[in-house]
Amino acid sequence: MATKKSPASGPANSPEISIVFAYYDNPSMLEFQWKQIAQYSSAVRARVEVIVVDDASPITPAVSVGRPQSLPDHRVYRIAKDIPWNQDAARNIGAHEASAPWLLLTDIDHVVPEETLRGLLEMEKDSTVFYTLGRTKFFTDDVREPHPNSYVVTRDMYWAIGGHDEDYAGIYGKDYLFRKRALKKTREVHLPDLRLARVGTSNIPDAGTMTITRRNTRLATLRGYVMQRLKALRLMRGVQTLKAEYSRVV
Repeated sequence: MATKKSPASGPANSPEISIVFAYYDNPSMLEFQWKQIAQYSSAVRARVEVIVVDDASPITPAVSVGRPQSLPDHRVYRIAKDIPWNQDAARNIGAHEASAPWLLLTDIDHVVPEETLRGLLEMEKDSTVFYTLGRTKFFTDDVREPHPNSYVVTRDMYWAIGGHDEDYAGIYGKDYLFRKRALKKTREVHLPDLRLARVGTSNIPDAGTMTITRRNTRLATLRGYVMQRLKALRLMRGVQTLKAEYSRVV
C-alpha cells in the first residue's frame, strides 16, 4: 500500500479535475466508458484525468479491458484482496492517488458528458462545500433523480470529511454514511443543470455489478448496525481509510 500523502499535494502541472470510478467485473461498461471519454475535446482532455480502481475483480480485471487512443491522462489501480462491496476502499484509493485539486467521484455506470465537465471547469467553485449533479438516462436523456453517491468535492474536503469508512467492507449499502458525515462537516450544493448520464443494464448488462449479491446476510446486517452504533457512541475506532493493499496496473 502506498504511503498516504497530503490531500493538498500534487504535481505543479496537475489536472483540474480527477474523475474517479470504482470497477468490479464491469468490462463492457468500462469499455463503453473509455470510448465516451476518448471523445472529449483536446481542450477538456488536457484539464482532467481519469482514475479507475479495480476492486480485485476475479473474472475480468480492469487492466484487461481495451482502451482507445486519445484518452486524457489516466491510471488504473487494483486492490489485492477480493472483498465483496469494497468500493469504499476503491474510492479512497482514487481520492488518495488523484493529482487534481477537485474530485468527481461517481459509479462506473455513470458517464460524465463533456458539457458537464466544461461547466464544472469553467464555474467558480466553492472549495468549502460539496456539489451534487443532475442525472439523465444515457440513451434517452430522460431526467432522473440525482445519484446519491456521486460528488464533486476538493481532495482537501474529501479528507476533511474523513473519506469512506473501510470498516464496513463486505456490507452492501453503507456508503451513505459518507454523505451523513459530509453534511455534518459542510453543506451540499446541487447543480441540476450539470448532469451525469446513467447507463442501465438493459443496454449494457454489466453496467451494474451482476456477479455478487446486494442482499446482506443477517450476520452482516447485524454487524453493520452494531458497528454504526458503537462508532456513533465513540466506543469503537473512527473512520478507517487506505487499509487495502493495492498497486498501479496501468
